[in-house]
Amino acid sequence: MEFKLFETNDLLRCTNTFINVFNQEPWNDEWSTEIAFQYLLDYTNTPGFIGIVAEDGEEIIGFIFGVRKRWWSGDEFFINEMCVSVEKQKTGVGSKLMKFLENNLEMDGVENINLLTDRGIPAEIFYKKNGFTEIDRIMFLNKNIHSTHPTS
Repeated sequence: MEFKLFETNDLLRCTNTFINVFNQEPWNDEWSTEIAFQYLLDYTNTPGFIGIVAEDGEEIIGFIFGVRKRWWSGDEFFINEMCVSVEKQKTGVGSKLMKFLENNLEMDGVENINLLTDRGIPAEIFYKKNGFTEIDRIMFLNKNIHSTHPTS
């Protein structure tokens, strides 16, 4: 198993891992290859993008995609997506990916890592086990802009 920085030619293999993970429990998403590929490609095209992959032979068994952001108190890294193939979960791959990311970010002067995740799923436990804590003052808001009300 090898940990490395993401390269453009890793994208399709990351897409396959992403679909394999998120189209199963507990998420039960319905990603197609085309939409998932474009979704991940959008992240890779974002200024400040950094990707880390875990490779086992020709297979990508996990990855972290995120963005380095400038902040008044020091640079931060926001994790947009992280996944580990179902067969490799609970084997330490995710924690090793996170440690590899942290080491790279620390060498680049990044001081904090942030992310959003659902409550009550294994990811919450994983992130807390790896040193993440909830920020009480933060509120995540959503507004559905598809209105069922007729326009006047």
